Amino acid sequence: YIMCMGAAVWWLSREYRDRIRLAESLKFEKQRVRDIEEQNQSKLRFFFNVSHEIRTPLTVIISLADSLIKEMSCTGDTRNKLMGIYRNCSQLRSLISELLDFRKQEQGHTHIHARHADMSALLRNTATLFTEYTLGKDITLQIDVPDQLPMWFDPKQMQKVVSNLVSNAIKHTPQGGMVTIAAQTDDTKAVITVSDNGSGIAKEDLPHLFSRFYQARNIETVADIGTGIGLNLTKGIVDMHHGTIEVTSEDGQGTKFTITLPTQREAFAADETTDEPIPTDNTKELPSASDSAATSHSSSANDSSNTPEGHDERPIILIVEDNDDIRQLLSTLFAPLYRTRTAVDGAEALEMIGDEMPDIILSDVMMPNVDGLELCKTIKHDFTTCHIPVVLLTARTAVEKKLEGLKTGADDYITKPFNNDVLVSRCNNLINMRRLLQRKFSQHPHHEADMLATNPMDKDLLDRAMGIIDRYYSDSEFSVDTFAREIGMSRTAFFNKWKNLTGETPKSFILNLRLRKAADMLRERHDLSIAEVSYANGFSSPRYFCKCFKDTYKIQPSAYRNADSQQSAQ
Repeated sequence: YIMCMGAAVWWLSREYRDRIRLAESLKFEKQRVRDIEEQNQSKLRFFFNVSHEIRTPLTVIISLADSLIKEMSCTGDTRNKLMGIYRNCSQLRSLISELLDFRKQEQGHTHIHARHADMSALLRNTATLFTEYTLGKDITLQIDVPDQLPMWFDPKQMQKVVSNLVSNAIKHTPQGGMVTIAAQTDDTKAVITVSDNGSGIAKEDLPHLFSRFYQARNIETVADIGTGIGLNLTKGIVDMHHGTIEVTSEDGQGTKFTITLPTQREAFAADETTDEPIPTDNTKELPSASDSAATSHSSSANDSSNTPEGHDERPIILIVEDNDDIRQLLSTLFAPLYRTRTAVDGAEALEMIGDEMPDIILSDVMMPNVDGLELCKTIKHDFTTCHIPVVLLTARTAVEKKLEGLKTGADDYITKPFNNDVLVSRCNNLINMRRLLQRKFSQHPHHEADMLATNPMDKDLLDRAMGIIDRYYSDSEFSVDTFAREIGMSRTAFFNKWKNLTGETPKSFILNLRLRKAADMLRERHDLSIAEVSYANGFSSPRYFCKCFKDTYKIQPSAYRNADSQQSAQ
């Protein structure tokens, strides 16, 4: 019995020790895996943060090259050199964008917004981007697509797919070779192929071609080395479109990529489609950047500030940017259209806003002291400044970062590197839209208040103001002082706020409102005399009413009534 019990105790203790050793070994292995993953993630974060920082100097280079290319004096050999700079910088931008897109896809932040568009147009437009590149390598780029290929897809994401495949095909095609882009469709699916007669891919590499960071083994030159993420990103985008991508290749004979995509909306989930048209950037009242550059080559930021304030009616833009090169670039870019003011961070910008109210603010997000998000939040939560449009400019492209900026009240969000014309057009559209809303509010103040007020504080001000005007409308003693007192603000603060919000002074706004209502009464109430109409609309005397009416409508009230009566009779 003693021997059996001893054997049992020995066996149990050994099993217990083995289990403890196994558990500790498993725990150590899991911790080691976590440490390796954390180390890899920290390396990736550093790598992608550096990629973000590269966007800032790249933005300056591309924008300056674009500006120089547009100058009429830039011709011949100089223009060709600038085109080379611009083309290579654009290629570098696409590589950085590919890295950042890969990171977003890896973290699950990439989503598609499929819309009804023409795939043939996208294929042709993408192919034109590589025309000069293929000419330089003596490669024939053949496009065999239908005249139109309407289907449902995300144009922005699919352009990345086509660009990646065409770029890879050209890279691995020798001089004198051919790259072909073809497409065909039936009722339910579209088939897009990108093929070349280049070096091809070895059979052992084909199963791993879409794997992350995978590099083919038959690399002949340093120029053939890629990042190993382009095809992985391409497959991810095709999978999000509920399609498939396949590759066939023979070593030394060429490669063919075949993409099969659904064409109907029913293939996508409800949150993957949108009926909004492809966004475009158009200007209405303010001229475009290219038009201004053609007429104002010699304009600069300093020149715009030398114009007398009383004679310069251009809107004021406050540019907040900590990078000296980009701040100077933006100041020069907006000088022909705006009176430019600059600040190096949010703290200085807030001080400048207190001294001079800008019409629009263009701010970087990442800045010392007070960053762009905090600046925007402060502006939008301050009653005196909440009406100012704010455009945030940043290298962060993640959707959650854009949402964070828009939730602070930003009116627009633009990523670096930016296109000069697009940036100017976005700012122009915000200014022109505000002017349009101000004119509509001036004509129909009781109906357009909700559209003019972009935040609750401005809406509350307009609602209270219209209630006060309705209450004191017929009182000839109603003045700006009374208006400000009823609102609960000082006369100066109320005057500045009302002028910036509506585009009119309080006195001018009340006078125009009274004249419009008087004109309506002259047309509709023929039983009232001119004097009765003037007193009913709050004018102190008929003579003053006739003077104001003639100054505004260029006609006497009696002649206005008679002309309207004759027109009605006819």
